[in-house]
Amino acid sequence: MNDFHRNRLRSGIQESHRIAVQPDWAFALRKQARLLLLPLWRKVVIQWTMERGIQKPQLTELAEELFRVHSYPRGISAEVHFELNEVLSPFVGELSISDKSILKFYFLSDDENLERLSNEALEEMTEDEVLVTKLDRISGKSFLEQFKHYADNNLTQGILDELRETENLISSSDLELGLDAEAITRINEAFSDYLDLPNGDISLIQIPLEEWKYWENATAEMPETVGKRVQTSDGLDWAECCLLPNGELKAKGDLEDPEERDAAAILAIREEITLILRELHSKLRETYQLLDNQIHYTFFTQRKTLENILPREGVEFFIDQVEGHGSDDFVGHINLDIRRYQKKELQEWGTQISVDLDDRYRQTEDETDEFKVWVLSIAEEEIPLETKFTADQQESIVNSILAEIDRSYQLDYGN
Repeated sequence: MNDFHRNRLRSGIQESHRIAVQPDWAFALRKQARLLLLPLWRKVVIQWTMERGIQKPQLTELAEELFRVHSYPRGISAEVHFELNEVLSPFVGELSISDKSILKFYFLSDDENLERLSNEALEEMTEDEVLVTKLDRISGKSFLEQFKHYADNNLTQGILDELRETENLISSSDLELGLDAEAITRINEAFSDYLDLPNGDISLIQIPLEEWKYWENATAEMPETVGKRVQTSDGLDWAECCLLPNGELKAKGDLEDPEERDAAAILAIREEITLILRELHSKLRETYQLLDNQIHYTFFTQRKTLENILPREGVEFFIDQVEGHGSDDFVGHINLDIRRYQKKELQEWGTQISVDLDDRYRQTEDETDEFKVWVLSIAEEEIPLETKFTADQQESIVNSILAEIDRSYQLDYGN
């Protein structure tokens, strides 16, 4: 369990407050309050869209705006306030009296509120020395008065404040790259921590039953494969292979059928490029202290260019190009440009990333048979289709791109 969320669940109520709720009861009530907010969280954070016949989750515009509001020092705009009220008002209006009581208790029983009540009581006292038990007793009475006069508009504001947890559930890369299987798993784990429940008991992102097979495959680990030695342009090497029903071994990426090849290419583009761009985007923000809107992406092939788009849109553009013209026709590039205003000047630097689908000829170890393997290459690393970049390869790709970007930066703005 995440200690951050569990610590926030603990209330400040002690026996000395003389509130008719034991500390462990208070913890249970606060935990129940978060469960009551579950339907609201699902409505605020996630929406479902149909993409190539599969229902896929994506962040709502409201969730993205809430993340930006709470991640950077700026207030909530009037438009966001209006949109939130459109969601919160019906939610609060449909709560039962008992549900409202639990939520009121949740918002009033945290450490900050009880400490504030204690400080207010202390300011009104004239004694040189004040017993802690007396102070708690006075703040406990104030708590009961607060609870008695806690109106629905106070409840709405409390829920609005609770939505700050958005910044602990999603990340900036989710806004840029969308929700893949890894992101869904991570967000659900973070939400389980928020509820203080074992992972998997209750999920924020519920996979539709009719799409369960798709997402089960998407989140499944790669099955163990068999290796065999083959002749390559660099000499004898090992190749990942599938074991066929007849006992023969077929090298991964040996895809003669165009439809199978295109399907494998689409999967590799969606999963491998997304993972690399997610890590790269995070590293850029950290290295240069950038905001998301200071990192710009242009995706293009020999046929079409899309400028200044989100990485997830660019990945879908590459996939559209493969679907429309075939994997053997695909040659892609990503221009990554950083633009920021600093030291009274506009700074611009970046690099270009090559993304290719190409073929490589291989021979069996005894050189009796030749076959073709299709590969995905990014920067200076490549993998056969139907395989994944290793962690070392991913790190190598990201580091080589970062090195090019830093070279560009140093050329114009280095000391």
